[in-house]
Amino acid sequence: MVGFTPATFSVHSGLWPLASALGGRRVEYPVVWENVARRSWTAGHLLRQWGNRYYGSTWNALVPYISERKIIGTLPQSQDGYPVHFLWGEFGAPKHVEPYHRKGARVIVNVHCSARRWGSVWLRPDGYKHSDMVVLTSESQRPFVEKDVPSERVRVIPLGVDTEWFAPPQRRNARGSKLIMLLLGNTERDHEFAAEVAKRLPSDQFEWRIRTDSRHHSLYEGIGCVELLPRLSDEEFLREYQGGDVLAMPMLDSAANDVLLESMSCGMPVMINRTGGVPEYVRPDCNFIMNNDRNVDGWVDKLLWLERNRDVLEQMRPLTRAWAETFSWSRVAGQYRRLYNELTAV
Repeated sequence: MVGFTPATFSVHSGLWPLASALGGRRVEYPVVWENVARRSWTAGHLLRQWGNRYYGSTWNALVPYISERKIIGTLPQSQDGYPVHFLWGEFGAPKHVEPYHRKGARVIVNVHCSARRWGSVWLRPDGYKHSDMVVLTSESQRPFVEKDVPSERVRVIPLGVDTEWFAPPQRRNARGSKLIMLLLGNTERDHEFAAEVAKRLPSDQFEWRIRTDSRHHSLYEGIGCVELLPRLSDEEFLREYQGGDVLAMPMLDSAANDVLLESMSCGMPVMINRTGGVPEYVRPDCNFIMNNDRNVDGWVDKLLWLERNRDVLEQMRPLTRAWAETFSWSRVAGQYRRLYNELTAV
């Protein structure tokens, strides 16, 4: 297996654990326009816009023709067939698959974009429709992809989680006076709704620890229960997951989400609205799936109930962890191996 993906992820999040579990050779491509922009903002900006027109994403990692020629040049010639797997198709995927086929390779492209952001992030159809397999992380993506790709070349394989790193603490800290909630990340988080909920929560009973981009900070100004967190290291993220009582994370949309899996893997139940692929990843008997109606009263009432019944959250933790283990990268990798065998046996 030869895997290609842009080098934009932390050690434990993203797809690095999958690449390690699958073995083979891994090739990392940085977001090229960023490197160019460090020397010339104008040149970097032009390259970014060019890449957007070519790939459909300004965060593309592959320079058209140049990067792809380098990749193809590293591939072996084989009669047996082998997979070439682009792990993050939104940001780096081949424009043409014929040169890979001439080498004996089969091209797999992963995509993770949720439906709401399809038009702004998703690759243009000519960037993926000729690949041998398009792998999705949620059934909610299928209607968009199958407009351009035959259903037999579309597969859903769930996102995984590093269950060895994201694990419950050996001992939970003593319960404090406040219910500790987390909200982490930027993409598709409904921060406007979260701020409206936060305004209704008593600051002497709740602490909502939020890590997000600075552009969202103004929404939370003056809200007593909110603690805005700085940029966190992998170790600091882990401590937040292990110390929290519940991940309260309203979403605008979702295909798959690292934070959901990482929270559950640490034994922390999640509270989230039913949108996109959420029902595929969140088991309702050890988490809380809210209606997708942006009902502030409903969220506030549920959180107030949880604050009064915190034993319920503690009792859920073992089952939440057990559910997350079904998404361990070692299990997910088995599905990819079966896919590779299927493609290379043709």
